[in-house]
Amino acid sequence: MQWPSARPVRDLHRALQFWNALRQRRPGLFPARDAALGIHSLLLPQRLRHRRDARHFARHCSVSPHAHGIDRVLVRPLDVSFLWPSPADGRLWHPVEQETLASNPHHYTTPPIRLGQGSVVLDVGACEGLFAFRVLQQGLARDVFCFEPFPSMANLLRKGAELNHMARKVHVEEVAVSNHNGALGFRTDLGMDSSSVVMDPPPGFHGIRVRGTRIDDWLAATGRRLGPHDLLKIDAEGADLEVLRGAEHTLRHHAPQVAVTTYHHDHHADAILDWLRNVQPAYRFRLKGFSFWTPRPRPVLLQASTLPG
Repeated sequence: MQWPSARPVRDLHRALQFWNALRQRRPGLFPARDAALGIHSLLLPQRLRHRRDARHFARHCSVSPHAHGIDRVLVRPLDVSFLWPSPADGRLWHPVEQETLASNPHHYTTPPIRLGQGSVVLDVGACEGLFAFRVLQQGLARDVFCFEPFPSMANLLRKGAELNHMARKVHVEEVAVSNHNGALGFRTDLGMDSSSVVMDPPPGFHGIRVRGTRIDDWLAATGRRLGPHDLLKIDAEGADLEVLRGAEHTLRHHAPQVAVTTYHHDHHADAILDWLRNVQPAYRFRLKGFSFWTPRPRPVLLQASTLPG
């Protein structure tokens, strides 16, 4: 689970330096109001942040046993539930907050993203499924295709869809998405919410082997197509740019909306932005927030859309 840094003064200084440099390179992209989203979480001492998160989680969520070793978490503001390996506790406030509060920089569906009841969403890195359940509950999509290669988490996601009476609209694809078709390594030692794809597993690799796919090839094989009113949401634990590269044809020719995390690597915010601008010049962009759980503060999320704002 991602906890904020214990050095707020240092991180604020580094974030300001990054913001000033980016503002000079890319005028108008990252206004102060978007850069400051979520920055309040840095201002409390770490011990008090943990207590605050536990209080918020208890206030907004109800936890009950579902099966042996599995808890059911009801998120009351959203009126949806998800399943989590017990114990489900205050550390889960981070993924819950990003779906319940639009002011959280990790919230995927703020402007310029515009979705409706006819939209199709590809959820790459679906994890427990809370994002998928939220967009369906709020009438922001017709169908959500959840890509989750971790077998145990994919199983919880399917059961969570049944609990929320969304099994017909939540389609779980137990594959890893990248710019590669075929076998991939998948690390499972980083926690249920932080597992990641390994393109070339080294000798002695202790993760699991999973099937990989490119978005372009998956769409072609299933006879589907994304358009400007649909969304490609990506939180791929560092493989985010590779996911986009595997969707190049779709992005270039059909311009679906994109919401992609940019905090897994220092260079990703710039690299992903440059790549998307080259592939689809019609995109309008929004960059949001800073991460303070990484070695250096990094922008959290990049959104892209061709729809009028």
